[in-house]
Amino acid sequence: MLRLIEDEKIDRVCFYHLAYAGRGSKMVEQDIAHEQTRAVIDTICERTLDMYQRGLKKEILTVGSHTDGVYLYLKTLETEPDRAGRIMDLLKINGGNNSGIKIGAVDDRGNVHPDQFWWHATVGNVRERRFGDIWTDPAQPLLAGLRDRKHLLKGRCSKCRFLDVCNGNLRVRAEAVSGDVWESDPACYLTDEEIGVNSCVTTK
Repeated sequence: MLRLIEDEKIDRVCFYHLAYAGRGSKMVEQDIAHEQTRAVIDTICERTLDMYQRGLKKEILTVGSHTDGVYLYLKTLETEPDRAGRIMDLLKINGGNNSGIKIGAVDDRGNVHPDQFWWHATVGNVRERRFGDIWTDPAQPLLAGLRDRKHLLKGRCSKCRFLDVCNGNLRVRAEAVSGDVWESDPACYLTDEEIGVNSCVTTK
């Protein structure tokens, strides 16, 4: 795919992490291991840098895991601390996962969802109420939780030193594996040491 981007002169591409939702909900056991994920992200970063250094300005995004930003920060911190600081500033501005906050989705029937992966969770319908009224309704429990999730998160996510820049990552993956929206995202490939938690952390 990276060769295709170059050969076909494609300027922008998104690589999505597997979200355990929709058709992906049946592929939890087929997701790649954390070590493989790290290797894939390394390859994407190395090839993107190589293209950039050769004058091929490409916009390469990885989507569906805010772990990637933290991982890039940690890798850069080892070799370019000043640049790593700028990366952290950008991560703080972004604020991590914005499902139900700055991101929402409306399907073809007018149903409103916290993001494009939450088709199984509907918070209203624009054919019945205005989107603004649905989106700002303080009585909607899922949206309220997503917007103030830090005290609800459990396991590794609740103790992670990068919670402010990740915001608990993708909640639908946690729900798909544990049945609990607020459990840790099982696809986070950072080690306990990297995120500053004890390996024997238990859920709340």
